[in-house]
Amino acid sequence: MRSSRLVSVLKWVLVNVCRMLLSLALIFSGAVKMIDPHGTEYKIKDYAVAFGVDGMADSYLPFLFSVALALAEFCLGINMLFGSNRRWTSRTVLGFFLVFTPFTLYLAIENPVHDCGCFGDALVLTNWQTFGKNVVLLTCAILVCRYYKMQTRLISEHNQWLVSMYTWMFSLVLTTYCAYTLPVIDFRPYHIGADLHKQMQWDDTDRTPPITDLVITDPQTGADMTDSIISGRGWKFLIVTPRLETADDGVMDNLTELTEYCTEYGYTLVALTSSNDNRIEYWRDITGAEYPFLIADEIPLKTMIRSNPGLILLNGSVVANKWAATEIPGADELVAPLEELEWAQKEQATYAQRLFYLLSWYVIPLVLLTLLDGLWQIIRLLRDRN
Repeated sequence: MRSSRLVSVLKWVLVNVCRMLLSLALIFSGAVKMIDPHGTEYKIKDYAVAFGVDGMADSYLPFLFSVALALAEFCLGINMLFGSNRRWTSRTVLGFFLVFTPFTLYLAIENPVHDCGCFGDALVLTNWQTFGKNVVLLTCAILVCRYYKMQTRLISEHNQWLVSMYTWMFSLVLTTYCAYTLPVIDFRPYHIGADLHKQMQWDDTDRTPPITDLVITDPQTGADMTDSIISGRGWKFLIVTPRLETADDGVMDNLTELTEYCTEYGYTLVALTSSNDNRIEYWRDITGAEYPFLIADEIPLKTMIRSNPGLILLNGSVVANKWAATEIPGADELVAPLEELEWAQKEQATYAQRLFYLLSWYVIPLVLLTLLDGLWQIIRLLRDRN
């Protein structure tokens, strides 16, 4: 009798430990994709090109799949954490890993893409590491699905729909905001406050520096302009447009005002692109651009900023600020030298601070909801006893 009870307790502990591992992995993976939906979109396009589906890479499908995957992972993780819809959630998570584990095995063997991108730039894993991680999580999913009734609920069955609905709404709003502007947390080496010159230097430990693939050249002479652009002194505006073919030309008015502002105060303004001379001339024709163009590879340009075009302000080699195409400063903001403008000297919060601010918007209301649900359960229990 005592032995049977001990086995039941150990089984309950094992199921809930596995359930926590699954929920944390899904929440982290989904949150990273929600924060940087365009990053996941680029990775999906890499997959499309690697598998010969080039037509998909030029459509909106990679972005839509990125958003859907981010929301699905995060919401499934929250459901599993709270023990909501235990049977449906457990089966869905198991199906999720039954699909992706064989896929990651293929990636590990064939290596068509160097890393799966499952955790974005927050945590880069090799394909074999990703497969090993999925094997562990698949094992957990099988156990949790088999004994789904042993999952301890953190929210009552009556109110579990509130957690699910609130999570879906929060996920959709956050993903939309980050897709329209820039990621609220920037895990890349081009984040605000980063010294790009230092990020490109090898240190005494011979560890690979964060930035190794950025090479900026003059399209006319072929001269390497990387050092003069990245390490040169003074204020510099970099218009980053990986591909002019897909760039948003609705920002031309703001860029024209920015050009006049830089001319007035003597600031450097250049555009970085991977497009050819014909595309550059076409862009100049339709936008009236008077700023010079320099050439860089598309991949580091997409890494620099998740917008096409995007704008980066450098103070020497330090990233002072960044703007998506929807946020490029206009004439009402370009009213004084940069030394006198507060937005030109933006202080970057630490990763911990930004994560705390982000979680506060989600966790605090969720905790209040959980406490109210617990209070409701107590009141209901007392009422039934009376």
